[in-house]
Parts: sequence; C-alpha cells; structure tokens
Amino acid sequence: MSDSFRTMQAVSDLVHHVKPLLAQHLAVVAEASGLGLRETGEAFARLRDDGFRFQCDETLALLDGLETIAISQAEGFDLAVVVLLTDILQRRRVSGLLTEAWEDACNRLRDWPATLRAAVANGLRRAVELSAIKLQMPPTDADCQTHQPAEIAESLLRIARSMRRDELHAVAGADHGCDIEKHFAALMDVIGKRDGIFPEGEVWYPSEVIELTANVPNSPGFEGCTAILLLNAMAHGDRTGWFDFRWPLHGAAYCALRPSTRDPILAGIRHIYETDANFLCMEVVNLSGRLGEGATIPVVDDLL
Repeated sequence: MSDSFRTMQAVSDLVHHVKPLLAQHLAVVAEASGLGLRETGEAFARLRDDGFRFQCDETLALLDGLETIAISQAEGFDLAVVVLLTDILQRRRVSGLLTEAWEDACNRLRDWPATLRAAVANGLRRAVELSAIKLQMPPTDADCQTHQPAEIAESLLRIARSMRRDELHAVAGADHGCDIEKHFAALMDVIGKRDGIFPEGEVWYPSEVIELTANVPNSPGFEGCTAILLLNAMAHGDRTGWFDFRWPLHGAAYCALRPSTRDPILAGIRHIYETDANFLCMEVVNLSGRLGEGATIPVVDDLL
C-alpha cells in the first residue's frame, strides 16, 4: 500500500499527538463512546494497528463517540479532530455532520500548542486539496508553520559555524581537490559575514563543494553543509530541489544525527514542507508495515 508523501506527512504529524491527547481525554471519550476505560483503550489499540483508519466493527463505537465530541465541541475536541482528520485523509470518507467541527477547529488553532496547531492546520489544508472537506476560512500560512523561520535559521547558522577548520578544508576540497583556495575563501565568506547565504547569482563557489559534501552522510562537514543549504532554501525557496531528492535519500541519516544538530535540520526541512506546496509533491511513501525513521519528517517540539 502506498500514498503521497504530503498526505502521509500530514497523517504522521497528526498521529504524533494521539497518545498524549488520549491520556488527557480517555474518560470523556469512553463516556461518549459508551465503552469502559479498558474497552476504549483496546479500541484505540486496534485503531492504531489499522493505521488510524476506521475500517472494522471493533472501532465503530469509538468513531461514534469521537464524532459526537467533535460535533458538540465538547471536552476532548482536539483529540477528536486529530483522530477523525487522520482517518479522513487516508480514506477520503466525507461526513457532512462534521462540517462545523472543521470550521471550529480552524478558529481554535491559535489556542493550541505550536506542533498541534501546525499538524491540524496542515491536515486541514491537505484535506481541502484532496476535496475531502470544504472550509470557508482555510488555515493561514502562519497557522501551518511549526517554528518561526528566524528561530530555525539561528540554529542552522550555529551548526554551519561550528565546523572545525579541518572540516572546512575537507569541504573546500570536495570537488576532487579543484580550486581549494577559492572554495575555502568563498566558504568562509558565506558562513561569516553572509550568515550562511550564498551571494546573489552565485553558481559554483562555494555551492558546488557544499552540495557535494551535503550529499555524503558522515563525511567531514556534512552537517554544516546541510545546514547551509537549508538556510538558502528557506531564504529563497528550494528552487533547485536540493531537498526534494535529499530527503528520500538521506532522511534516515538526518534522523540519526545528534539531537543538537538533528532537530534544527529536521525543523528546516519541515519548514520547506510547510511553506512550499511543491515540496515532494510527487513522492510516494510505501506504507507496508510501519513507517521507518526518515520516511516522513519527525515532529520537533523544541529547537536546541
């Protein structure tokens, strides 16, 4: 089974919030569903095993309970929205009874924590793109962004400037040792006074060696060069598709980085996903079994 990357990214972000929200609202969901606490937990376990798709009799009572909460906008509304939207994105099951609930979710977005707000906003936006729901006032661009770009850029620049001198020389020589001095001088200029941004119109020095290094995980300077490419993609858009091909190839490697480097890099890639509708729009994710690290972009709660 497979689905588009952007649909499954929206689903993955929503699913991230199910467990903590369920811990808060288990009792009210059980009451609305006419189930005991244990039965409700078992129904959620079955729903999880079904990929958060309501497709079997064991979860129908849970579906009724969550729809009741969403329609009445009662306690547990955030959990109901997350679970129901996850199902709709995957099965394209449209319920006219929930029309007002989606509008109310849009109105509540700014009251929710940033990661939950962005997950629901991007889920709603994707559901509209798929014609699964209609909204009078869709989420704004700001609603869909988990972290502020300035915050991400500050962390990425820290990573770029943390490259040791031996790493910088290795990066400068990445083009088979050609023009090392010119690449090194341009690299120092970019991570120094230019705050990680290439000069306008720059097409070779130092972008060639930075792109080459950023395409070889574990190579000296890999983290710093990835950070520089992200800074430029965030500033000007990923017009050359740096991360359209790097995420499918290196997503698992990014996820395996040390947290102080991993989280800003993942936040930068997430920002591209949240602001560029063309990012990985043609990518297909294989859903056989559970999604592994690097299939979709993990949620980063706080930048280090």
